[in-house]
Amino acid sequence: MFLKSLRRLFEKLSIRVRLSLFFVVFFGATTILFNMVIFKMSIDNLQQDFDDALFNYSVDVSEGVEIGVKGDLNFPPLRLDHGKILPFPLGTALIQVRHSSGAVLARVGNFGEFNPPYKKDFERIWAGEEATYRTIEHIHNIPSAEADSYRLISFPLDNVVKPQLLLQIAVPMTLLETQISKRLTLLEIGIPVVLLIATLGGLFLSSRALAPVNHMIDIAKEIKASELSRRVPVPTANDEVKKLALTLNEMLDRIEQAFQSQERFIADASHQLLTPLTIMRQEIELLKKQDKVDLDQYIKSSLQEVDNLANIVQEMLLLARADAGLGALSLQELSLEDLVFEALTRCEKLASSKGIKLKFNINNETQADRKTVRGDKDLLENLVFNIIENAIKYSPNNDVVTITLIWKNEKTELVVEDNGAGIPEDKLPFIFERFSRGASVENRVKGFGLGLAIAQKIANLHDAKLSARNHEGSGAVFSFEIKNF
Repeated sequence: MFLKSLRRLFEKLSIRVRLSLFFVVFFGATTILFNMVIFKMSIDNLQQDFDDALFNYSVDVSEGVEIGVKGDLNFPPLRLDHGKILPFPLGTALIQVRHSSGAVLARVGNFGEFNPPYKKDFERIWAGEEATYRTIEHIHNIPSAEADSYRLISFPLDNVVKPQLLLQIAVPMTLLETQISKRLTLLEIGIPVVLLIATLGGLFLSSRALAPVNHMIDIAKEIKASELSRRVPVPTANDEVKKLALTLNEMLDRIEQAFQSQERFIADASHQLLTPLTIMRQEIELLKKQDKVDLDQYIKSSLQEVDNLANIVQEMLLLARADAGLGALSLQELSLEDLVFEALTRCEKLASSKGIKLKFNINNETQADRKTVRGDKDLLENLVFNIIENAIKYSPNNDVVTITLIWKNEKTELVVEDNGAGIPEDKLPFIFERFSRGASVENRVKGFGLGLAIAQKIANLHDAKLSARNHEGSGAVFSFEIKNF
């Protein structure tokens, strides 16, 4: 529960603060870990130097101890080298000679009740160690202790295989404790200061890094529907901010094109809807002024214009459905051959009125069973009908329109060819735009310029390809390719 609350709180923070926190946590953890390693290595080196100095001191002390022939011990006043610089103060060392039996043979210094351990030290020296070291932390038994802890060295005096005499020297670790304390104080003060500086630096750097993004946000807020030609600045550095700026500009390009397309669509649609309404108004006004009129003629003309309006609205609704995207599709397995037959049935009346013959060919390149596709039946049927109807409209009377269905391994292709005037080269790139009409005879051909635009939309929704080109001689060729199911 606590972690979820902490996560929600973290998600509410700005990117700038989150980046700074990530930086400080990572930098802080790395800094602390690095300083711990350095501190440990430094303490180990200081301890080693301390032990080396203590060992040398023990050697100097051992030279003043004489062992007789019978093993008797001559322990005159110790000769201390005052010229040697040691990490512990001279005159504070506690020195004693101990037998393996535990007997203390000689002592220098005020031991009080302090009794240094020795058994394990004998065992380690008998095992081959040159000397042993201990840190004595419980030193309450030492009168007037000079430090919080003492360092004890046990050094063999008799040079035999199994020494029986140990020289034990305990010295205060004053200098070592002072150096450790200073280093700990430096870390305790230095690390928080470094982390504070890192936090301020992280906030500053993240602010500078996000400055181009904030600038893009300010400019994007200023762009209005009437200023869609404006673009956000693109940084020179090839980084994520540049990619973001390019992506935003590409999105603004698409929005601008969509707005322009929408404006053209509204203007063209208004014109197309206004024309039949104007004709109907003129005829009604004329009917009102005349005393004797032929009602059948006016009714027939008005019904024709009503049909035109209904066709425009129907095509615009179909176009809106295509614009709605994949969510509006009802996908199922279909036979493109069946869709062509249904479209031919619908086009038969128009073809007969112009004396045009519809020739349907099927070419199976794979020598396999008939192929099926996956798509929306109503939309694909409308696509096939539109391209066949378009070919009939722009074909001369008493001609032939050829429809060829080609089954391939991965795709099915539908080709519709006519022998009309073809598509002017300057209008060919715009043939699939809304309210665009291609041939030079367009004024003599009824239509609204929406059929091919709808067909192209439907093809795009089905991840298919619809293209148009001119014959080398005369006429146009429309090709529709869709993946097999």
